Amino acid sequence: MTAPMTSADFDRAYRAPFTFWGDIRIPKEVKALARQGNPRSSLELGCGVGRFTRYLAHQGLRATGVDFSSVAIAQARESVARDSVQPEFLVGDVTRLEALSGPFDFSFDVGCFHCFDPQGQLAYVAEVSRLLKPGGIHLIWALDSTPSDLRLSPTAIQEVFAPCFALRDAQKSRRRLAASHWYWLVRASN
Repeated sequence: MTAPMTSADFDRAYRAPFTFWGDIRIPKEVKALARQGNPRSSLELGCGVGRFTRYLAHQGLRATGVDFSSVAIAQARESVARDSVQPEFLVGDVTRLEALSGPFDFSFDVGCFHCFDPQGQLAYVAEVSRLLKPGGIHLIWALDSTPSDLRLSPTAIQEVFAPCFALRDAQKSRRRLAASHWYWLVRASN
């Protein structure tokens, strides 16, 4: 099976009874991010069925999740329908989020950024920079070798995100048994 790349591909994948990238546990990196400082708002890019965004809403944050799969967003909305706190879920392309305004205290992405080609990466960075408050953290988990055969590394991430962000930390990961990294980026103060 090839990796899904379009919203239609992801819609088909989310209609399946099981997706190979589905997360049950909240990553400790996301939990730690929610405890840093006194955040009030979060933005998840590529939220899928919304487990992480839902978790953050239950932690008291104004949590927003965006995904370009309408099937995933419908599942996310259904999963929180009876919750006492309601995160916001939007169908959207994370490289063009005109419908959103910030600033968000922090943002994150667990497996979205590595799906973009170089042009898409730059558009993604521009949107995150626009929506995240100065000094805010953007957390990314990304494969070291992308579905489109790009190589991601701390150096490559720093180059793509500069000058809008500084790479604060990069940690190797074997999440989903794949060579990958967690990246913590700090938005420039302008």
